[in-house]
Amino acid sequence: MIELSGPATGLEWLGPLGGIILVDLVLSGDNALVIGAAAAGLRKKQRWWAILLGGGGAIVLRILFTILATFLLQMPLLQAVGAVILLYIAVRLLIDRSHEWEHTSTTQGGKEQPEQKGFMAALLTILVADVTMSLDNVLAVGALASGHLPLLIIGLLISIGLLLVGSAIVASLIERLPWLLDVASLVLAWTAAHMLLEDIRLSLIFDNHPWTQIAIPAFCLGIVLLADFYLWRRDKRKHIAKE
Repeated sequence: MIELSGPATGLEWLGPLGGIILVDLVLSGDNALVIGAAAAGLRKKQRWWAILLGGGGAIVLRILFTILATFLLQMPLLQAVGAVILLYIAVRLLIDRSHEWEHTSTTQGGKEQPEQKGFMAALLTILVADVTMSLDNVLAVGALASGHLPLLIIGLLISIGLLLVGSAIVASLIERLPWLLDVASLVLAWTAAHMLLEDIRLSLIFDNHPWTQIAIPAFCLGIVLLADFYLWRRDKRKHIAKE
């Protein structure tokens, strides 16, 4: 549990603070890809607001989750529920992209562009995805903080600030490289699989069946790949029909 006390000032902060920033960035590196994918369908101004507000909410929830880490670990099937949420978000990102290109609007120059998706939907996706994907690293960050709440807050603020800048860059890249959204969905599926395997209750079952270490990731990735292939085929048929 995190205590409401602070360490001595000075150089004693630097080691743990650097550790918190580094560990949180390493463990949350895939979050930048997913956050960027969720915000990619928004206009640039809305995109920044979605990333900032979603990231701000995620900061608060991450700190709260780290403080309550011991209690959260006692909740039955917490990580399993998180895994189901991530799988849903992975498929939802693909469906949203399909809808954006299905409902196109014609610009003054005569070019077709994808319809902008809802700001609140993107904001909620960013918040839920980031917090859910961070469930597995709150313990590591909490341990490095050694019970010092001010150190934890500063470290998370810096690392998440860097993460959000990376997310904005990813969102811009997805406009030019749409396949990055497919990668983001697969990252979510992979994370969901490992959350299932590491769930405190379910891991007791999975440990007795070694084949599940391959079957669970294959199942989660398969769901996203099948959804992606189905949507691609459907959009292709509609495009041919319009011609």
